Amino acid sequence: MSRPSGILLAGGASRRFGRPKVVEPLDGAPLFHLPLRALIDSCDEVVIVLAPDAPDLPLPEGSDRVSFVRDSVAYEGPLAGASVGLERVRGEHAVLVAADMPGVGSRLLSLMDDHAAKSRRKAVVLRDDDGPRPLPAVLAVAPALALARALLDRGERRLRALVEGLDADGLTETVWRTEDPNGMWRRDVDTPRDLQKETR
Repeated sequence: MSRPSGILLAGGASRRFGRPKVVEPLDGAPLFHLPLRALIDSCDEVVIVLAPDAPDLPLPEGSDRVSFVRDSVAYEGPLAGASVGLERVRGEHAVLVAADMPGVGSRLLSLMDDHAAKSRRKAVVLRDDDGPRPLPAVLAVAPALALARALLDRGERRLRALVEGLDADGLTETVWRTEDPNGMWRRDVDTPRDLQKETR
């Protein structure tokens, strides 16, 4: 069984951070390297979605299966970025992760993809006390792309609308804690203070 494709959303405006956050250093490397590495280790290919005028990001060693693609319009939101990534990938399933999620690990992403393949669900996400989260997500590419395009045509910009429209299966804590005991996947970076709080 082939591994999924990976999509890293890195086209945000970083308004709350005040400067481009995905290249901020964390553990001696740019912030986005941590979720990117999780995708590289669990996917056959990885597409990084950037803003239209953004330069290519500095990639770590072992990134020969990583490519860049750009939004057609700047800062249209994560649903638009997901649609661009879904258009580019070649796999039947795609793992969707944001570039500001340094706590996501490859074993957790593989667990999600295994569940998607066995259950034949169009989308798999993770659930906690706040309910199902839209990221990270494993999406069946063809139906996800068709729905993303339809939602965007109607003016929708929320990624949550996509996973809800695909009737995503939300893995419970009992399941995801087998690969992520401390719930590190829930950590994201919105402000410089969030980055200071990150620990590995």
